[in-house]
Amino acid sequence: NRRIDPSPSNIIDLFLLTKNYEQAYRNYAQDFTGTIALPRVPTVEQLKTEFSDLETVKSVSDSIIYNHARFKPLFGNKAQEELQASFKVVKNSNTVVTDSEVKSQLIAAVNQYFAIENWDFGETFYFSELSAYLHNELRTIASSIVLVPTSNNQTFGSLYEIKCQPDEIFISSATVDNVDIIDSITADKIKARQTTSGDYV
Repeated sequence: NRRIDPSPSNIIDLFLLTKNYEQAYRNYAQDFTGTIALPRVPTVEQLKTEFSDLETVKSVSDSIIYNHARFKPLFGNKAQEELQASFKVVKNSNTVVTDSEVKSQLIAAVNQYFAIENWDFGETFYFSELSAYLHNELRTIASSIVLVPTSNNQTFGSLYEIKCQPDEIFISSATVDNVDIIDSITADKIKARQTTSGDYV
């Protein structure tokens, strides 16, 4: 659906993420009130106007194709159904912090982990890395944190590795509603699947 001049020898496919859109989408993704609408993606013409300086520095034989980057939300209800999950947290037995505070601190840490400066296009998410980060940040209030998919078609561990497309960047849409405080990690609570040998995975 784009008109491309066939004469240039180099076609540069450029993916851009504007600061205004990034902030607007982050506000939408992390909104739990349902009052913030999905922001409109900048059009090709808007990108071409905003980044018009690129036209002055490119070679005459180059043609720039402007594309806007996409976000891939994880965990919360703004994510695709197969990417929605809840964080199961076992509190540290020595902490006096309330459940609400634990939930708030965990979501704040998750949001910081998915800050835009920490990610690039097309990366792969590994829960093992997020888990290590969360256990370090919340070490005084949480003794165990696991990620459990909410879809009935998935089991524990299904979301421990997630890939995105070359024009996508991860963002968390999790809110405190996606955090559950539990007494202990059991197979039932984490939707673990029992193998023929009797082990849980």
